[in-house]
Amino acid sequence: MDTIKELYYGNINPYERDVKPDSETDKLAKLVLRLDEQLRRALNESEAETFGKLKDAWTELSCLNECDCFINGFKLGVRLTAESLLPE
Repeated sequence: MDTIKELYYGNINPYERDVKPDSETDKLAKLVLRLDEQLRRALNESEAETFGKLKDAWTELSCLNECDCFINGFKLGVRLTAESLLPE
């Protein structure tokens, strides 16, 4: 398979992951959703708006961080590959 072509045509999405049912990630995601719902019900309209903005900013920050981690991991993998090809 031509990975570069697959990536170019959008068939590889490194940011998408399958979450297995009942995994730690699945359980934590469900907990976050439950707590989010509880908190939103407890807030007045102004507080809920501020909370929504906080969540949006946190999501954007998390996405930027994930992208940086992906880039750093990719670069490390390339460096390891390059070093493994060098003669000793």
